Amino acid sequence: MIVIQIPVKNHVKKYLIGRYGATQKITKKTFIGLILLQILEKKVEKQETSSSTLSNYEVSVPEYYFNTKGYSVDADKLRFLGICLEKLFLDDFYLFVDHQLLKGGSAYKSIQFFFSLYGLSENDLKVESMYRNYQRYAGESIKAKKKVKQL
Repeated sequence: MIVIQIPVKNHVKKYLIGRYGATQKITKKTFIGLILLQILEKKVEKQETSSSTLSNYEVSVPEYYFNTKGYSVDADKLRFLGICLEKLFLDDFYLFVDHQLLKGGSAYKSIQFFFSLYGLSENDLKVESMYRNYQRYAGESIKAKKKVKQL
């Protein structure tokens, strides 16, 4: 297996490790695998070092794609994949809070529960910031959304 390091924010890395494990094996049957295998190309480029605010999430790609097909991944595409993974994190976060509101829970406690599921702390992200982020996503007051969902 060839290990590729995808630069992502620290909280996204913790989420990915919680959801997929420390290193994900890439196949065409997974979201990350499908995207990564689609962006592989035959041009070889030295991988840049990521900035200090980013961590690297590792994915394992079968050697077949690199040795037999001669593929590689450039730094721009790795950054793009990192952005896609951050969007996946946010979509999963919004969906999780929506489901908790349907069950009659509070948004704030749902966010704290999401943090605990994926090992996130206040050092990674602020619960209050994610609460405001969710409220912007909801497009209305969370209390109003909760009442509508319960009807």
